[in-house]
Amino acid sequence: MPRHSFVQISKLPDVRGRVDYISNPKRQEHLYATYSTTEHDFWKRLAEQAQFDFRKSNQKTGRCIEARELIIALPESLRQLNPKFLLKVFTEKFREKYGVQCTSALHHNKAMTNYHIHLIFADREALEQPEIKYASRNMFYDENGRHVRTKKEIQNADKTIRPGCKIIPKGEAYEVRYFSERQDRFKEKSFLQEVKDMYTDLINECVSDEKDKLQVFDKAGPYLPTKKIGKNNPKAKEIEADNALRKEWNNTVDQVLIAGGTLEEVVEFKKEYVTEKVAESIRRDGNQPGIFATILRSAIEVLKTFYRFLMFRIEKAEKEAVETTVPDQTQESKTAEPFDPAELQRARADFLHLKILHDDLSAMNRKIYAIEKSIQNMNRQLKQLENGFADKVLHMFERKELRMKITSQKEKLEHAKEQLRLYPAQHGFDSVGEIEIAYQQTNRTYEEILDRQKKYEDEHSDKSKDHAKKTYSLEKKRDHMEKAKTERQSVLMKLAKKQVLVNEGDAHKRDKTLYSNLRRESLEI
Repeated sequence: MPRHSFVQISKLPDVRGRVDYISNPKRQEHLYATYSTTEHDFWKRLAEQAQFDFRKSNQKTGRCIEARELIIALPESLRQLNPKFLLKVFTEKFREKYGVQCTSALHHNKAMTNYHIHLIFADREALEQPEIKYASRNMFYDENGRHVRTKKEIQNADKTIRPGCKIIPKGEAYEVRYFSERQDRFKEKSFLQEVKDMYTDLINECVSDEKDKLQVFDKAGPYLPTKKIGKNNPKAKEIEADNALRKEWNNTVDQVLIAGGTLEEVVEFKKEYVTEKVAESIRRDGNQPGIFATILRSAIEVLKTFYRFLMFRIEKAEKEAVETTVPDQTQESKTAEPFDPAELQRARADFLHLKILHDDLSAMNRKIYAIEKSIQNMNRQLKQLENGFADKVLHMFERKELRMKITSQKEKLEHAKEQLRLYPAQHGFDSVGEIEIAYQQTNRTYEEILDRQKKYEDEHSDKSKDHAKKTYSLEKKRDHMEKAKTERQSVLMKLAKKQVLVNEGDAHKRDKTLYSNLRRESLEI
């Protein structure tokens, strides 16, 4: 998984209290800097304006929103920059773009693991001159500050004014506006996406190390985002369980890409088995978090089935170790293009570097696959030893030993997956997919240059025509292999989906004949 930027927006019903909370050294353990584009009384006037408009709207439910807040996560490497300068740059960037006043603070959390900015901003523009409205007649307000039509509505039975009610005489000011109406653009989903893009670009300009650069999460990509767990969140356990499933999906995506699957294939699986099924569930049953977990587990099983078919093909190819031959091709006589030896050296260096990374990822993937197969086999043995009461008594120690081995293998599996997850960032890449795409591109470029070199040398050498006829085009060989790979993986995708349909039936009445047919089909590919 690449490293993604994190920007969160929230509504503030008490802006003055929040401003004090983020900027008060007595209330923050790790406060590095504060910055404001306006004076402190600004927030008092803004809160009064918001509360007045809320009362005027006569809303009987909901809360008055006085301002809004952004939380912007920063890479730890930015700690080397001057905190006051860094905070000023981020705050002024927002003010210049949206034209509203801000107050911000730069913090660390208690555990010193989250370097972040709190940026509070007004969702209204300050007016150059206050707008003052004068009463054309006596105006009456009840205890809640709501305007009523007649004096009788604020009187007691003895015609005295109730405590908290007030009368504004004719000719006096009854409303003073310092701000415009609330801007609707701050409520739109596109606003948060726009802010994420802006601050992600700014963070990437500030960091010096390529591995610290971030990107905005691509919802159309193959991965699923994890959710942040806020402090004292009552749903923390539910979010942790949900995040664990999302991480399992993302790890499986990486394994499929290393095993030879393409981004397009994984995106197709995600669309068919996650996105569309979630949308259908919401239309039918409403938004129920438990259903998402069920859908995602099923989708992971589909993707893992496809991954197992890909790994089976790799194992089969390694065992056979048969070189693919391509018949000799008679080519038309063409003038070979000259090639640059320096270009060949650069392409070779790039290819060899990425081949090392690709081979490392493949080795990690094979290790994970081997551990998973080992766990499956041990679980099968354990189930056989627990079938009857007599077996439970006779094989007590064997079962205990197997359980210990399974636990040990699961720990190894988690460690191997964590190594795979961290590997791209350690080598300056955002994801496994990025490494694989770069490897394929450099491989094609290197082969094309080799092909040009061969044609050029053949044209300018005294080699016999018989030798020239025995050579074949590397480019055509690659096209042949790519076509065969595409056809094979298309069939493997269908097999994976069929396998899941088999798995969805009764586990005890599974059709073994269909499964063996699927395996036979995969062997024939």
